[in-house]
Amino acid sequence: MQLNQNQKDSLGQYLSKGGQKMKISLFYKPLFIRAYIFVFTLFFLTSMPIQANAGIFSDILNNMTGSAQAADKENPTEDGVIHNSQTIPLLESSIDPDMKNMKETPVMVIVEDEALSSTDFFVGTGLESVSTGDITVYEVKEGDTLSQIAEDFDVSQNTIRWENNITGGNIKVGQKLNILPVTGVKHIVKKGDTSNKIADKYDAELEDMLIYNGLSKDSGLKVGDTIFVPNGVIKTVISKPSVGSPKTASSSNTQVTAGYFIRPAVGPITSPYGSRRSGFHYGIDIGNKRGTSIVASASGVVINVVNHCKEGSSSCGGRYGNYITIEHPNGMQTKYAHLQKISVSVGQSVSQGEQIGTLGNTGRSTGPHLHFEVIKSNGSTMRPPVY
Repeated sequence: MQLNQNQKDSLGQYLSKGGQKMKISLFYKPLFIRAYIFVFTLFFLTSMPIQANAGIFSDILNNMTGSAQAADKENPTEDGVIHNSQTIPLLESSIDPDMKNMKETPVMVIVEDEALSSTDFFVGTGLESVSTGDITVYEVKEGDTLSQIAEDFDVSQNTIRWENNITGGNIKVGQKLNILPVTGVKHIVKKGDTSNKIADKYDAELEDMLIYNGLSKDSGLKVGDTIFVPNGVIKTVISKPSVGSPKTASSSNTQVTAGYFIRPAVGPITSPYGSRRSGFHYGIDIGNKRGTSIVASASGVVINVVNHCKEGSSSCGGRYGNYITIEHPNGMQTKYAHLQKISVSVGQSVSQGEQIGTLGNTGRSTGPHLHFEVIKSNGSTMRPPVY
């Protein structure tokens, strides 16, 4: 029987066998032909470049997405997702939007001495003391006052009086004054002196004296050595008319009633009170962001205000920047330094807890913070009892 329909084989040829036209399949070709085709195909594939040029694909994608991009510009996505030029969603930071816009981030870090920080953060400390650890000889100039000299050198007036054997504020132009590197007294070691005896003589903290002078409790003192006693005082001799030996009295006022002083600001202590080697930090530093409320630690009268310092002027206000000094009924004073704004004036009475200003970064400061001092009636300082 002969087929009425002819079929093409895979090469487009018609073959007949036994009077019939049959389809010749590639798989019916001899083995050597199949092997030849396989080798040729493999050679062709391996000879192509390993890296493909993406330019043609980019052109195609650009043409395909052109109209979509135009639509996106006129009609932004409603889901708020940011897209790139191929409308593929971009990855965004996982930080909360409010955090990205935040300028002053609380960083709760306690720093023992100096802190390096951006002014946008509140890990700040003060560098009020710039002493080299040596005695400075200062010649009095026209217009100088004892109080101003003491403020310029960041020591108490009594420190200058005791070292130079002067009374009151009697100084004269041309007079040369020995200025100690720290508020306190200078002691020349004599035979029989010990660290404990020296500290007790001047009503000072033994540990502060040892740290300042680089000594230890076991250090031997040499006769003739000079020892600086931070916050040491010369005790006043009080003569009694009655029979008996003279008595000495200390005006250190180291004891205060619990609760007499309160914490003037919220925040971590970024620099504690006390001695450093050849240096002394007269207060505590409380770190927080600019504008944090500062309140009076105790009731009293404002006796001094510096309110003209701008941030960046490190020497302004005797390195304290904008500051307030308040005198209290017990004869002690408190100082609030590096302020941003001040809301009180000299002569004004303030109550404990009343806002007096805001925290800032003026004066010699590494970041926003409050430098807070408690000053005794003799001009020496004490550890603020407000931790």
